[in-house]
Order: sequence, then structure tokens, then C-alpha cells
Amino acid sequence: MPKSNKIARRGLSLVRREAAELADDPSRLRALIRQSQKQLRQDRSRLGSLRADIPRMIRLASAIARGEYRHLPWKSVFFLSAGLLYFVMPADLIPDFILGTGFLDDAVVVVYVMKAIRDDLERYEEWELQNAPADPETLSPPY
Repeated sequence: MPKSNKIARRGLSLVRREAAELADDPSRLRALIRQSQKQLRQDRSRLGSLRADIPRMIRLASAIARGEYRHLPWKSVFFLSAGLLYFVMPADLIPDFILGTGFLDDAVVVVYVMKAIRDDLERYEEWELQNAPADPETLSPPY
């Protein structure tokens, strides 16, 4: 197993219990989405490749929390919740306040989650193109 997978699994183990609870609770998932959006706005310049992946995860989580998209297996909702939860957790494997390296572990975890939900995410994005309202704020969020 590649070292990055080991890091990702270790990081996800830190949030496993709470992610399972979030996956079953739309109101708590909405609160996590708000935290993720805030974190994304605050640290945008330091996030590198996460700047593209986190908004995709937020859009999917938002559609799930609103009950608009119901075609995601629980396991993928769990991974999605775990990835966002890890992203907003400041004291993770490498604390986010450490300049230059604080988001490296977040990136590893997010890449791992994106691979784990890739097929479901692609199906959601196809659905989104067909069904989502043409709301400029939804399609191009301010982060």
C-alpha cells in the first residue's frame, strides 16, 4: 500500500465516528458544509489542489443535505463527510497552522476520498448538469 494511502487511512480514522454520525444527520452535515466553506475562503491561497476538489465535495454534500440528490450510497456519504470533517479539523495529523505543510495531510485525505467516491461523484455531476437550478451562486460559489 502506498504511503499516501496509509496517511489517508490514519487521518480518516481520527474522524470515523463523527463522520458516521454526520452521514445520517442532514442538519449536522449542513453545519459541516458551512465550516468547510468558511475554511475554504480563509485559506484559499494555501490550499493548492484542494481549491478544486473541496468545492466539488461541498456541492455534493449540499445536495445530499437538502435532500435533492438521493442516489449516493451511505458509504460514499460517509467518505464525503469524513473528508470534509478532516479538512475543517485544525489539529489533525499535521496541524493546519503550520505554514507550508499544514494542509499536506488534508490534501492526501481529500485525494483518497475523491478516489473512493469517484464514480458516485461523476454520476452526481452528470445529474447536477441535468437537474440543478441555474443559480449563479450555486454554480459559482464565492470561494
